[in-house]
Amino acid sequence: MFRGILKIRVGWVLEAMRLYLHISNAAQGTDLENLSPYEVRQLLHHVLTVQQWATNESLSTLQRRQLEGCLCRVPDQFYNWVWDVLQRTPEGIHVQGHHLPATPTLTSMSRSELSFSLLVEGTLVRIGLPERRQLTVELLGVVAKILSRNPELQFQQILDLDQLLESAFIMYCKDNKKEISKDISPLYSLSYSETTGYLARAAVNTVLQGGALTPAMSDEMCKVS
Repeated sequence: MFRGILKIRVGWVLEAMRLYLHISNAAQGTDLENLSPYEVRQLLHHVLTVQQWATNESLSTLQRRQLEGCLCRVPDQFYNWVWDVLQRTPEGIHVQGHHLPATPTLTSMSRSELSFSLLVEGTLVRIGLPERRQLTVELLGVVAKILSRNPELQFQQILDLDQLLESAFIMYCKDNKKEISKDISPLYSLSYSETTGYLARAAVNTVLQGGALTPAMSDEMCKVS
């Protein structure tokens, strides 16, 4: 039930419960505050186990990202992935105006240390939209995979996750002949496979165009899959 959730943030759990009430036709506009204690417990259990029933209840990708984002649920080994990314990003990671530095983080903490995981989780919750938060988790997973398969790569500049999401959205707009705007919300509704494709392309472009190669890499293309 709590797998992948590092910290229970009551406000965000309540938001997930309200969101599910809005999604569920059975609720018919019922307010969370009007539910009985038993109904609240049942709803809480349902929201925390979204991974088990999302497919059966035909949740859209957007709805699932919203619920998982409220819970700030991450994949197994996620915090290890972020550590690995930081090791290859000397200038650190930037997201929603917050900077996660590589130094002194990597020297004062260890890869499996709880305080490091809490630091990363605290950075993620600064992202106001739960669906954007979840997409950022997916993005970090994509970046970690690219770096793990290309040991010669290292980001020489700050890894700006917001900029990567915007780049992925621009690619989506160009591919689908849509007008490019600042609102990247259509990206939140794409299937996981579609989103992964755009996020990977954005990450690779950043590597190849942003001077992010180590001297050891010349004209070789990095591996994505």
